[in-house]
Amino acid sequence: MKKTLWISAIAGCLGAPLALAQESVVAASDVGYAPYSMVSNDGSLEGIDIDIAKGMSKYSGIDIKVIDQPWSTTFAGLNAGKFDIVLSAAAVTPERAGNMLFLEGYGDATDAVLVKKSAGEITKASDLQGMTLAINKGSSSGNWIREHSQQYDLTLAEYDKASDAVQAVITGQADGYMMYQSAAGWIALQNPLLAVSDFTTGGGRVYAYSVNNDNPELRNRLDAALECMKDDGELKAIFTRWTGITPKADSVSVNSQPGYGQPGFEGYDDTPHEHDCSAS
Repeated sequence: MKKTLWISAIAGCLGAPLALAQESVVAASDVGYAPYSMVSNDGSLEGIDIDIAKGMSKYSGIDIKVIDQPWSTTFAGLNAGKFDIVLSAAAVTPERAGNMLFLEGYGDATDAVLVKKSAGEITKASDLQGMTLAINKGSSSGNWIREHSQQYDLTLAEYDKASDAVQAVITGQADGYMMYQSAAGWIALQNPLLAVSDFTTGGGRVYAYSVNNDNPELRNRLDAALECMKDDGELKAIFTRWTGITPKADSVSVNSQPGYGQPGFEGYDDTPHEHDCSAS
């Protein structure tokens, strides 16, 4: 059964007419990709992305309906107009930026490998020699694996859902699951059979939410709301609460970016702006 969650704006919006405060949009989330989006014990949705959606709703005045969408079909669904927002931690890449409008980054896209503890220490790329590595189908993590597949004799295994990729590691169908380090750490905390590699890739990349190319107004309003969450420390607190790791002072989770969107990528709007971060 697909899970949905309505997140209602408390009141007010950022620099928009009051009439827009009653807007509602649909956001697609890969439910099961812990700790970003999960089903809680009471059946509701919880996680980093869910908490951020609540904050963006509060500051933008936009009601957000969160639905479960397999990662492998997320971008196609956005382009087809099935929903308005990709509420998942998508790495910002030039190819993706050419097909959608990204908000500014909200997290650092550093990858690590989730493995069984019995696999031993993995501190360098050569420790992955001969492994089958799982990813979320369509994840940018697959790029590193493809680029190094011959050098380290790697096999790529793609899964529609993050939970399926984790299960593949547990059952031995895959030797490891390459994913965001923060997500891997959370999963390892929940499962004593699993561990996170010291080896990481992707330094300097960020991940962000996105909207359709034809909706810059929505992107800009949500972007401004996200900046409010950074400015008041709310975003930093969300990451700390869910991962046990406090974002560093230079992290994109802490620092607002100028303009709208992620600087340096197609779709970025460098228009200076001020935002009212009052929410009532």
